[in-house]
Amino acid sequence: MGKINGCLKCVFVLLNALFVIFGVLMIIGLVKAHPQLSSQMGPGSWAGLWVFSVGMLLVSILGLTAAKTEKTALLKGFAGLMGAIMIIMMILGIVMASYRNQLKNIPPDFVRQMMADNTVQEGLDNVQGQLQCCGLMSYEDWGNRIPLSCECLEDNVCTDRPGHLEGPAKIYSRPCFPIVSDLLVYALTFSMGVFFVFAVTALLCLWASLLMIGQVRRHDGGRGGQAIAMTTPGYKLSPGS
Repeated sequence: MGKINGCLKCVFVLLNALFVIFGVLMIIGLVKAHPQLSSQMGPGSWAGLWVFSVGMLLVSILGLTAAKTEKTALLKGFAGLMGAIMIIMMILGIVMASYRNQLKNIPPDFVRQMMADNTVQEGLDNVQGQLQCCGLMSYEDWGNRIPLSCECLEDNVCTDRPGHLEGPAKIYSRPCFPIVSDLLVYALTFSMGVFFVFAVTALLCLWASLLMIGQVRRHDGGRGGQAIAMTTPGYKLSPGS
């Protein structure tokens, strides 16, 4: 019979399996990611994702090994790592929530000022046709010359280009920033949920590992006490004593 309760060990293994799946999926995603994505994120962020993914997988393997071997040292190491991961996940979830709230409260004047950045103009020019929108807040963000990417082919989202401006005759009537903002809010909300779910999972793993440490100690302590009792020499009482 093992030192750890079978049901507790089963729950512990299932929780670690979630981290294994998450780590493997992240590694597969990083391997299949387009090379352009890594260049856009920068070497530091890209390396951080790799470290996080591989670290998550290794920690899960440590937990499964600790459950199989029932070693106190491995369980303690796993518990410490789970505590650190729980804190990191909570911080990341709070950061995502903060970014989401800031994104919802960006003033329109600040958004218009973003059009002065050539990088923003180039990126917007690349996505306007796909999102069926023109300009960040309106087509007026492009000044006197509206780019060809604003050309509208769907009547339900088209408007006539003002005569004093240059560009396509029909342009998209919708601005791009509300559409992009909604997509970013959704992505941040999803990320926040993922981080909080894994924070709770890490908390459960920490709690289970502490329970397992206690069971191993009680088991080893009980065996040690029994062994001492069995090896203690006995004393015979004489008839006259």
